[in-house]
Amino acid sequence: MSALRVLERYYPECAERVAEDPPDVEYSTEIPPESGLAGSTALTAAFLAALRCAYGFDRRKLNDYILAELVQRAEEGAGVMCGYADRYACVMGGLAYMDFRGKLYHKPLRMEPLATYERLDAYVDYLPVLICYLGVRRSSGEVHARFRSAYMRELERVRRGERSELVALMRRVGLTAMKGKYALLEQDWEEFGRLMNLNHRLVDRAMRLAGFEEGAGYYNNAVIEYALRIGALGAKLSGAGGGGSVIVLAEPEREKAFAEELAGYMRSLSLINSRVYALEISKAGAEARPLE
Repeated sequence: MSALRVLERYYPECAERVAEDPPDVEYSTEIPPESGLAGSTALTAAFLAALRCAYGFDRRKLNDYILAELVQRAEEGAGVMCGYADRYACVMGGLAYMDFRGKLYHKPLRMEPLATYERLDAYVDYLPVLICYLGVRRSSGEVHARFRSAYMRELERVRRGERSELVALMRRVGLTAMKGKYALLEQDWEEFGRLMNLNHRLVDRAMRLAGFEEGAGYYNNAVIEYALRIGALGAKLSGAGGGGSVIVLAEPEREKAFAEELAGYMRSLSLINSRVYALEISKAGAEARPLE
């Protein structure tokens, strides 16, 4: 319903056509709920992509950039406060370097720039990455909303000429992504892993400053520390923390052995619903096809 309300606000002619001939909607998903893996975003992106296909909406006007922006606003309208990364990745697919400068305040459509979405899978088609789903459910939106509120308060202090460790840390987080792009394109996995580890330490500290006593989360940090102990090149938080999932950079061609070790360790922590997934790069993003 939130997606339809957003469509009505920005593209009333499209919403009118949907209202005249309402669709029947069925869905299924293999993404665990509240796992830090963009589960709700994927469903919302699929729904809007399906509407675009089913009703023949003009893809020049309702292009993938606009679709990602509508997904963002639909989730915000439903009370889910998160960033733009999941939305663009689910809609566009592939491996990408994303830049969201100018989008800090989440303004209405056309009052802020579109994201820069630079596809890198033409250069890198293999990542020795594992996704460890802890089986601990939590709401990404609630965690993000709390962190964002703390960050925005600190940012106002900086603009008054005061110092803020939280803002300084998040600026360093941004630099790890910029440097990580070099390492990724060169497939320098040791450097990429080092930057992942630095990124996580910075985020963990930032979350503590924002009021999260366990930083990224007890189980998240435990799995990350164990992964590094058994020889992973890097490990970091996925999503909001406090449960959900972590990302592990394994030694190339050793993903299976690492997956078995990590799965066993999570079971030893009584994380009975935990799972380990091997990463596959989906180049297509959100696709919709007419029913046969």
